[in-house]
Amino acid sequence: MTTPTNPRLDDLLSTRARIGWGASAPPARPVAEALFEFGGGHPDPSSFPYEGMIEATADVMKAEGAPALSYGEPQGYKGLRELVAHKYRLFENLEVPTDNIIVSNGSGHALSLAFSAFVDVGDPILSEAPTFSGTLATIRRHGARVLDVPLDAEGMDTAVARQQLEKLRSEGKLCKLIYTIVNFQNPAGPTMSRRRREELIALAHEFDTLILEDDAYGELRFEGQAHPSLYALDKGGRVIRAGTLSKILGAGVRLGWLCAPRQMIPAFQGFLFGGGVNPYVSRVATFYMRENLVPHVARLVDIYRLKRDAMLKGLWEVLGGTDVEISKPEGGFFIWIKLPTGTKIEGLREAAVKSGIQFTWGPAFYANGGGEGFIRLAYSWEPPERNYEGAKLIAQAIKNAR
Repeated sequence: MTTPTNPRLDDLLSTRARIGWGASAPPARPVAEALFEFGGGHPDPSSFPYEGMIEATADVMKAEGAPALSYGEPQGYKGLRELVAHKYRLFENLEVPTDNIIVSNGSGHALSLAFSAFVDVGDPILSEAPTFSGTLATIRRHGARVLDVPLDAEGMDTAVARQQLEKLRSEGKLCKLIYTIVNFQNPAGPTMSRRRREELIALAHEFDTLILEDDAYGELRFEGQAHPSLYALDKGGRVIRAGTLSKILGAGVRLGWLCAPRQMIPAFQGFLFGGGVNPYVSRVATFYMRENLVPHVARLVDIYRLKRDAMLKGLWEVLGGTDVEISKPEGGFFIWIKLPTGTKIEGLREAAVKSGIQFTWGPAFYANGGGEGFIRLAYSWEPPERNYEGAKLIAQAIKNAR
């Protein structure tokens, strides 16, 4: 009889699993159980429409009980795709045919579908630096070669993007896609200007590549001017746009989507199981949002604006007079801080642990190194008074670590 042994994973893992081994783990943070949760971008639980979702669930079961509990359409529940189209029409005056929308298990899954459809191991892509750590984990699992493009107040620096694309062309290589977060960029905060959006689209056409536009927070604008999406501005079918209900309904519903030229949809659909993504929850979300979309989003904007302002107030009360740089995003969930000159990272780490402050270190947002002098704070979870209190604590920790 053969003695049982544990499998040798190194010999059995697929190429993609080897590439991504450990990449999907959340970045290490200084506090195990934070008193102040400023680390992850968690939506405010007090904003969840508990009673409304209960009513929507009952309405779904009365109106569409059997279909809701059966396999659904491969492209996703048509009612949800109609809701997405309605949302774009309402907030952006943008017409998107429902056949151009495919439902996913949240926006992270939507982005993964796009990478799976167009990126092979070793393929070069362009990405902002810094960028969302969760997407970086997905990119790593796909084995892409990431070329960094820095940010400024107008978003992705298109002059550097051009340089990267020209360098690839000189090497005889094709950039597969350009990944960008256009509104309230996570983590750094800027909204891409109209000028840069038009320049980026022109680059995509000139260098025969695609743009993957990540817009998870677009409706949560507190101030400033909204610009047309890259998807709306492009007339040549080169933009894929990812969206989600996670930030305007609840992350637990796990519903997102891609908007793309119709001929691309089968490429994404090939990576989905049959029966569509969660037909049941798609209906519940749709039934609730049909009647409540505008007032619910308006309430969220008020909630998150107060949270952002409270955190900024606490930070500046303590750090005013230093050479710190603190973003003031026009919306979204995050504040990006360039630490003052001379800040000792280990000293700040220890002080944060003692104060019970959870946050994310800058290097988590860089594909090719960097970010040691930055931290990201999320103001979305804690109530305003806690944001203010915790912001003063982390600000004092920063000051003491200099």
